[in-house]
Amino acid sequence: MKEGTELGNINDFEPDLQGKAKTILGKIVNFILEDGEIQTIDNEETDTIVLEIKTSNPGVLIGRHGHTLDALQYIVNIITNKETEESERRKIIVDIEGYKEKREDTVSKYAREKAEIVKKTGKKIALCYMNAVERRIVHLVLQEEPLLVTYSEGTEPFRKVIIASKENENNTEE
Repeated sequence: MKEGTELGNINDFEPDLQGKAKTILGKIVNFILEDGEIQTIDNEETDTIVLEIKTSNPGVLIGRHGHTLDALQYIVNIITNKETEESERRKIIVDIEGYKEKREDTVSKYAREKAEIVKKTGKKIALCYMNAVERRIVHLVLQEEPLLVTYSEGTEPFRKVIIASKENENNTEE
């Protein structure tokens, strides 16, 4: 923890949720890094706030496969929406230099590559463990494949997507 850095009282934050979320994220990031800058990104969805972090060392805040970034987003959502009426709550998305879009592309490509193997061999393939967001990406990417079926198996955090041929429909779909 850096000298002189305090998170402060939650009641000291700005009254609007966007400002509150930006302040909370800024305080957490400044707790970890010295050069973190938070920007609000315009978003079409009115019930979502998108915050972008700019830093010279994004890897520290992203973590392995985005786990640290997911945790930051979760914490900011909990603190920001605390003591806010349910009808006024908003989803907060935290990103670092477009990481989430890049990760989505990587997961999509991985799913398509494994899907091609399943089509050629007819054998089902279990993908690596994924969080709920990444599993959803796989299901959405492959839902239009007429020869394939996808379903999730296991319990968190060891839940994974199975890609199987529809011909071997002795699988249970989720």
